[in-house]
Amino acid sequence: MKLKTGNLNNIERKFIPVRKSNLEKYIKGLTKVESYKITQFYNSNYKYRKFEDSVDTKYTRSQKKGDITCVEEIEENEFLKNMVEQVIIKNKSKYIFGEYIIEIDNFSKPVQFTMIEVSTNTGRLEDYIPEKTFVEVTNNPIYANKNIAKGSIKRTNVIIEGTDAVGKTTAIEKLLADGIVCQDRCEEVISKNMLFDISNEERSQKIYKEYFSKPNSNTIIFLVNFDEDELMRRVKARGEISEFDLEAYKYGLLYKETYDYMCSQYEIGNKLMLVDCTGLNIENQYEKVKNVILMTN
Repeated sequence: MKLKTGNLNNIERKFIPVRKSNLEKYIKGLTKVESYKITQFYNSNYKYRKFEDSVDTKYTRSQKKGDITCVEEIEENEFLKNMVEQVIIKNKSKYIFGEYIIEIDNFSKPVQFTMIEVSTNTGRLEDYIPEKTFVEVTNNPIYANKNIAKGSIKRTNVIIEGTDAVGKTTAIEKLLADGIVCQDRCEEVISKNMLFDISNEERSQKIYKEYFSKPNSNTIIFLVNFDEDELMRRVKARGEISEFDLEAYKYGLLYKETYDYMCSQYEIGNKLMLVDCTGLNIENQYEKVKNVILMTN
């Protein structure tokens, strides 16, 4: 393992990927450089880090001074001597994408979520074009590692589901800005099987029941809006309209029917919630969704 030490440029952009399939597709187009486990904490004005890969373990101490971070390698005993309780543990994978350095951090402590950090040594960082489902959090102090260590992120185990044009994207962006990390759709189970040619009984008994019976801490929010005219107005404002867009209202009814069936048949607790946003403006819709999420914490 070769560590970069000395005076390093710490300018970067940060993103939260909210669609799992898009992140997986994005990673396939990158060139992997290295990966390792990081344990880090902050003590006084210094950040301490432990780097571990399959063959080596190294330690650093760093201090940020404006856009420069001064990094020096240290011994294990100094790392342990300064260790505090507020520790971050994450697996970092580093990739190259053209002139950009892409670092994907999978946090496991104090909370579980994924964050992407983009930097460059050669080009203009503002020219980097993120994937459509990467939400930028660069200037949000909630996503500074020092604040993450202190517990700035409120929730990370939330999935927002619902038909097209119901307001998922806006709700997710606002929730992220508030420190509630969400995913856009449970693609492998919920969205994949929310189809008209699958009966409620088959969908709920054979597919969803198995998913919700597994030990996981996800809270899935079904977002619905039963104002058909408003949904169609939003759909037409998008420009490109798909077959699924035109059926937005009917799919919304399907989400509601499925939710009602699940509630009548099983003990779903806080794993599945429905939020009716009919007649609400964007801000009121967001507040309603946020309050439901925080109440399930």
